[in-house]
This record gives sequence, C-alpha cells and structure tokens, in this order.
Amino acid sequence: MKADSAKYEFTLDNQFFVDLDGPEVQKGKLAVELNVKKTSGVFLLDFQTEGFVIVPCDRCLDEMELPVSTSDKLKVKLGSSFAEEGDIVVVPEEDGYINIAWFLYEFIALNIPMKHVHAPGKCNKGMVGKLSKIPTANAEMALQGMAPGLSVNFGSGAAGSSATLQVRGVTSWKDDDGENSESNGPLVIIDGVPGNMSYLNPEDIKSISVLKDAATAAIYGSRSAAGVILIETHRGTMNSAPKITFSGYWGLSAMPKRLEVCNSAEFIKVRKMALINAGTDESRWPKYISEYERDPSQFADTDWQKEYYQRGFTQKYNIGYTAGSANSNVSLSAFYSKTDGVTIATGDEKFGFRLNSDVTRGKFKMGESVSYSRWSADLESNSGFSSIYQVTNMEPLAFLYDENNDGGYGGAISGMGMSDAGNQVAFNKLIDNTSSTDYIAASGYLQYEPIKGLIVKFNASRNMYFSKSRLFTPTYEIGAAKRNTMASLSESRSQTTNDLLELTANYDKTIAEIHNLSLLLGLSQEENKYEDLSASGSDFENNSMSLMGHAKSNYSVGGTKTRSALRSLFGRVNYNYMMRYMIMASFRYDGSSRFAKGNKWGFFPSVSLGWNIANEPFWENLKETVSMFKLRLSYGALGNQNIGLYRYIPTLSYNTHALNYPFDGRETSMGYAITAFPSSNIKWETTVYKNIGVDISLWNNKLELSAEAYIKNTRDMLSSRNISLATGYNSSILVNDGKLRTTGFEMQAIYHGKAGGLKYDLDLNLSHYKSVLKSMANPDYLYEYGALRTYVGGEIGEFWVYQTAGIFQNQAEVDEWNTAHGYKDQNGNWQPLQPVAKPGDIRFIDQNGDGMLDTNDRVKVGSGTPKVSLGFNINLAYKDFDLVANFYGDFGAKRYNYTKYQLERMDHVFNYGKNALNAWTPENPDTDIPRAVSGDPNKNSRTSTRFVENGDYLRLNNLQIGYNLPVKYCKKMGLSNLRIYVGATRLFTITNYKGYDPSTGSSVGQMGYDYAAIPLSRDFMMGLKFGF
Repeated sequence: MKADSAKYEFTLDNQFFVDLDGPEVQKGKLAVELNVKKTSGVFLLDFQTEGFVIVPCDRCLDEMELPVSTSDKLKVKLGSSFAEEGDIVVVPEEDGYINIAWFLYEFIALNIPMKHVHAPGKCNKGMVGKLSKIPTANAEMALQGMAPGLSVNFGSGAAGSSATLQVRGVTSWKDDDGENSESNGPLVIIDGVPGNMSYLNPEDIKSISVLKDAATAAIYGSRSAAGVILIETHRGTMNSAPKITFSGYWGLSAMPKRLEVCNSAEFIKVRKMALINAGTDESRWPKYISEYERDPSQFADTDWQKEYYQRGFTQKYNIGYTAGSANSNVSLSAFYSKTDGVTIATGDEKFGFRLNSDVTRGKFKMGESVSYSRWSADLESNSGFSSIYQVTNMEPLAFLYDENNDGGYGGAISGMGMSDAGNQVAFNKLIDNTSSTDYIAASGYLQYEPIKGLIVKFNASRNMYFSKSRLFTPTYEIGAAKRNTMASLSESRSQTTNDLLELTANYDKTIAEIHNLSLLLGLSQEENKYEDLSASGSDFENNSMSLMGHAKSNYSVGGTKTRSALRSLFGRVNYNYMMRYMIMASFRYDGSSRFAKGNKWGFFPSVSLGWNIANEPFWENLKETVSMFKLRLSYGALGNQNIGLYRYIPTLSYNTHALNYPFDGRETSMGYAITAFPSSNIKWETTVYKNIGVDISLWNNKLELSAEAYIKNTRDMLSSRNISLATGYNSSILVNDGKLRTTGFEMQAIYHGKAGGLKYDLDLNLSHYKSVLKSMANPDYLYEYGALRTYVGGEIGEFWVYQTAGIFQNQAEVDEWNTAHGYKDQNGNWQPLQPVAKPGDIRFIDQNGDGMLDTNDRVKVGSGTPKVSLGFNINLAYKDFDLVANFYGDFGAKRYNYTKYQLERMDHVFNYGKNALNAWTPENPDTDIPRAVSGDPNKNSRTSTRFVENGDYLRLNNLQIGYNLPVKYCKKMGLSNLRIYVGATRLFTITNYKGYDPSTGSSVGQMGYDYAAIPLSRDFMMGLKFGF
C-alpha cells in the first residue's frame, strides 16, 4: 500500500462464499466498507459489514436468512511466516499482499449465532448449547424441558434404565405395551442414518433437533409418524489445526426422599390395633407380638430403606481429537462412564469410541462414521415382588444379617408368624443378574457433483446389537419365608442387525437471487434381522460352579429368528421467493414386508406453506421492531408399520400340552399346528397431521416467539375382532378399525438480553396435548391396568376409581347408610351396600344406584397426562463465569400412589407407613386414615380416590455454574481453553405428591400410575473441560 490510508467499498455475494468453501456460511449478500491505515509497519483494518447471510438450518433441511451488522478491526504486519504476536497477525512478506478474504469470512461467521435454527415451531429451537452443559452419560435424560412438544418419560431410576422419548402425545394405541412403545417413540437419525440415542456419547453431539409435523418429518418415512430426532455429531472442520479436548466429571448420587415407615415399636402398635379391631383372639396373634413385648432386644429395628438405598458415585471421561486440511476433516473421540446405582449392588458401565471423517476430491466427496459402545449393568434382582415394595413392606423386626443362614442374610424369623416380605438387600447381593449390549454402528457415503447445484449421494449403514443377559440364583435361606434349595441359571444371547442402502439426488438452484428451488429424489432399502438363543438349567454342585455346563437337571433351550424389510421411493420440492413465500411438498412411497400382497405399499404425501410477512416491502418500516412475522400451515400423512411380524400369514404353534404327542409309548414328539386365524387383510396405519403456526422475532431477534396448534388423526389402527367359532379357531383376528385423535398446542418465548457485563438467554416453553381413542373394532373395547382405563371415546389412560365419601364416625351412621343404600335379592331380603362396615371404615358411593359396589361404580377422576408441561431454561454469562439452569414441570395431572396403598393396606400383613399411627379411633375421629383392621373386611384398600393425588410438580432439573479461565492464562499453560464447573441434578422439587417421585412410571397408556418405580436420584458433581 503506497498511501497512508485508503477506503474500499465492495459487495460479497454468493460466489464469495462458494469460492471460499467455508463450513458455516454458504450464501449471502453483504456490503463491506473497509478503511485501511498504515502506522509503523502495521496495517490497521477497520471493517463495517451490513447485509444478510443464508445458512443451512441445523434443525431441518431448509435454508434460513440471518441479518449481519458488525464492526471489526484487524492489525496485520508482514513477516517471514504466519504467526500471532499479541493482537497482531503476521502474514508472509513473500506473498506480497494481504488476503483479507478469510479474515472477513471469520468476522461474519463469528457474528452470527453458533446454532442456525429457524424460529421455534418451524423445526424447533436448538438444544445442544444447553445439553453440552449438562453432564450425563445418557443424552435422553437431559432433554426434558428443552423443546416444546418433546416428552421425556422416565420409567424408573434403577441402574440400566433409560428414558423414552415421545413427541406430541400418543400416535398409535395397542394393547401390547412393547408395540405401544415402538409405535409412539420417535425415529432417531444420527448423522443421516437411523441410530440409537441410548448408546450415543452426549459429548459427541454437535446439533440436535426435533421434527414434529408431517411436513418436516415425512421425508424420513414410516417410522417418523411419532416424530423425528435429528442428531449430528462432530466431524471436525476443514482448514483447522489439530486439537485435542478432554473432559471429565465426578459426582455423588442419593435418594432425594425416603418414605416414613414404622419402626419396630410402631409396627407392633399398629399390628395390635388391627388385630383387636378385627376381633382376633389374642391366642391367635402372631408370636412376635408377645415376644417383642417380653424382650424387644431379641428383635432388630432395621431401617430397610437406609440399608437398601445407598450413596452412589458416578464418573465419566471423554477425550476427543479433531483436525482438518484443505480437503479433509476428521474427528475421533472416546468415552468411559461408570455409575453406582442408588440401590445396593447395582450400577452400570459404558464405554466406546466414534470416528468421523470426510474427504473432498474435486467433484467427489466421501466420508464415514464408525462407532462402538458397550453398556453393561448389574441389575436389581427379582425376589418375587417389586424391590421398592419389599423394602417398605419388610417388617423392621427382621435382621439384615444372619450368619446361620445359607448366604449369611436374615429375614423372617422362624416360628414368629412374620410375613413373606423379603430381604431385598440379600437378593441383590446373592443373585447374579447382569445384562450387557455391544452396539456397533457404521455408515459411509459417496457423493458426486456432476454439475453445479446437483449432488448425487449414495449412503450405506449397518447397526448391530449384541446383547446378553445372565441370571444365576444360588441356594439361599433368607429367613423362614424365603428359601431356595436348588440353584438355577438362565442365559440368553441375541443379535440385531439393521441395514440401510440409500441413493439420493439433490438439486439446488437460485434464479436471479430471488427464486430459490430445491429438488430431492431418493430410493432406500432397509432390512432388519433378529435372532436369539436362550438356555436354562438347575441343580448345581455348589454356588461357585455356576456355568451352564454344570447344571444337572431341568434343561431348557429356546431360540427365535425374524426378518423384515422396507423399500421406499421419496421426493421433495422446496421453493421460496425472496425468503418471503415458501412452499414445500414431499411424498414417500413405502413398501413393507409386514403386510400381505396388495397391502404392502403405502403412499404418504405432505405439503406446507409459509409466508414471512416481515419480508414484504410494506413491512420495511417495521422491520427494526418486528424482524420476522411468519405464518405456517402444513398438512400431511405419515405411515406406521410397527404392527408386529408375520401377522398376515398363518403361523405354527408348537410344544404345548395340546399339540405334543407320545411316540411308541416312550418319547414325546413335538407337535405343530396352526391354532390362530391369520390377519391377512391388515394394512398400513396412517397418521394425518394438520399444523398451523406463527413465528415472530422482535428487535433484531432479541425476543423470539412462536405458537402452533396441531391435530393428528391416526386411522386404520390395528384392533382385535372376534371371529366365529365355525372357523375352527377360538380366537380373534386383527383388523384396521381403530382411530385415534391427538390435539395439542405449543408455545415458546426466547429472550436474549444484556445488562452491563451480564449476558443472558431465557427460554420458556409450554406444551399441551390430549389423546382420545375414537374407535376400535369392538365398540365396547376396554383396556384396564389397575386404576387406569382406556376405552372408545375416552382419553388414553384415565383414572377410574371408587369414590369415597368420608369415614363412618359411629354405628348410627353405618346403619343409616346401609338402610338407604342396598338392594333386595331374589328372595326379597334386603342386602345392604356395605354389610360389614364398622365405625372407622370408609364410605363408598354407589354411582349407578343398583345397591351393589362393583366395577360399574368406578368414576373418572382425571388422567396422568398433564394439562400443561413447562420447560424453563436459563443461560447466564458474566465475564468468565456462566450459569445454566433447567426447570421442568407438569400441571393438571393426577397420580395414583400405589406405594401409599402398599403402606396403608390391611388385607395383607406388611410394615405400615407412619400414617397408620393416625388411623381412625373413637378418640381420633378427625383423620382421613381408616381404622386399622386385620383382613380389611370393608375393603378400605380398594382402588379409590383415597390413593389418587395431585401429580403437579415443578423441578429444578439441572443447575451448573462454570468458570472459564481467560485465554491469556490458558496459553501460558499450553491450553486453548479450560473450564471448571460444579452442578447438581434434581436439586429440588415442589409438589404435593406424597410418593417417592412425581415423574417416574410414565409409559404410554400408564401415565401417572406410580407402580414399583425406583425414584430418580439427586446428583451433585464437579467437572472440567480443556483443549489444546
């Protein structure tokens, strides 16, 4: 430069970004004003940049426009080679010029959001920034409250458990719980191919999104009817220096709550009260009562919850490597995690690696993703009853240990008349119950760009699961009621293989910089294979010789093998005019091996329209205030083939008493026969989505708002229809006569703010849905699970229970009630409604007035499905400190407290909750706890409103506070960055629910039924992350 200063003005258009081949921005139009000054051999460059860039959305397949307005400065001097001297960039003098292209590109890229996402509701706001600051070995666990319409259902907090995901309520309904789970779980796509989120290291996730309506999900085919989770993992970037990262965290876990149960003295008190009220002669009382009163020291006073629930330790480590050259990039990572369960002698362990890379050679580009994960777990042992209730049911009188017993553990004391509740600590310690799965996923692609804008891509993948389980039950004596005199072993092995071949052609064309057209056409084939082998045996020489070959008797083997396939043709047309008017139309033509000829193929189209009013010329004066105002409308159909295998063809039953037959009087030969009529006319289930939404951005995207409402109607659901006995079969067939409707709405508000040195993002999202079963083949269809019912015309999973009306306070009230309520039998004799009721018993309502209490008197009292789910996320940054908090809550939900039933029931003899000490007596009439009475003659413990509680809760799911060491200190340590943090999960929960946990036990059709679920733990942790 000859002059001391100079001024330049130029425009950056699409070609600039194409020539530069940067990984972030692909298109744009920006005006740049550059002022250059030269002082003492240093060039001072001052950039003023205004305009917009177009980037690919990380959440869907559409492009999006982002405004850019930035002022940047750069100091450059000439030297022998590229280097950095403080804030001055040194470039080689031999080049003879300063190439500002890459510097300018980086200034632009740094001034647009790291996550490129449409306004919420289009595909949904990015979650990975929040997820990356929630240390976990299971990505699903951290997603709760992150996106509207996404439900994270926790079945249990036990070791080896994982959360299940659900998008926009129920999509399909079936009696089979396994098929319900499969039909209502979203399709997970990892790096472009189907995958499993449970085996994915959260640290590998680069972006994650949720596709919820037919318009965005349709292109992914039959498994997308229940939504799609799109995940992209880190692949490295081109032209980047090698970088190594490490992260690790360590934490402690504990039960956030323990239930109040009786100690030994209290148990004796309640037990005596129950026997006296039942009129049981003292000579028939269990011996432990008199013995305890004679000498309490001969009994224990065991707190079984304290013995069973422990403080767990968790640890996780990650290491990663990324690098890139002018035409390639690579990412390699590995992880290890180990967690001790909050229940004794349980825990799980995970480890694995991932390799991603891409290479570009002229018009060709290729890449691969290879990952391996192993997940092994020591599980709770089956003691014949749920562990959570064994722990609360076990009498405190029993000892934890007894060296005189086989195995060394105590239990019910012989000759004392104690219950058959078991020592769950002993079962977990003595029984070997383990499982493990090795998961291998490999995919690769080759793409070719014969002409500009046209990309032809071939993709192939294979996912493989190798699972095994082992259950060895030794001989033991755990008290008088739990003895096993013959050891047994069962083992299983299974292999699942999922293959995918896919060929796509994608053409993008921009015409006159105002018309943008994208075309996609593709073919795919999927094949799924499964096989397993199982064996069992018993009678081992001793408990140490526990291999299958040592079994002496009761041998049994089994095995299955299945195969299914899917072929598809799909396409999509996407057009927008000046990012103002948008239309997208797609189709999917799927053929499945799960249906008979004539029904194999299903055609599923979708269309969506969008209008960004803020890009209209008449909106120009409002754009500084309302930068986006977009209306969206979509309609589409998606198919579901998750209906089980081989249901359309006759299948053979075998090895049953009715089919096996003797041969030559000595041996039994296995018999085979068709025992069920095939359902040969079944076809695809179809879910039709209707979606309307609005997205608004205010003050240059400082405040982003979205709202949308949807209806999804599922038709042709499988349901059972009885067939005539004249067919020769005493069974039913499946027909496509079911219908289901889910309606809902979602809202989200995100605010980006600054206050001095404080930067903050606030994200509030609300969701609501209601799923109603509209029809089944049998109009009187009824599915019952405890207090839950699903029936035609009702919501999926309603609570139907007997209604209580207080407690009888005296005999006069009992007599009056039974005089007014009852019926006359066939002999004309009056039969009172509650003939054995006494003062202190519960009054139950005869709803239909027939004078009898039966299942017809149950009433609907609500549903476990919340009316509103809320997520609230806070991100704060102040100087080198940051804070992330995630709140989640359900409101308008009911919950059936089965644990309360277990602790207050009187029809069996178990330990009692402390509530039983407040049972009704003439001296204690002001209570809602009925009298303690052995045998429960009035059935006070029947399924009733007594056990239905308010299930609302608000929980601080995650909290993390971090510190980022300034770069200048990191450089002195040879690091590029260093972050340390402390955090906690489920730090507090605001709820009136009296059970362990208001969030567990939430499978499809059983929402809110709190049965036998280990509560989620509360975790405290610290960690660090650094790179170099």
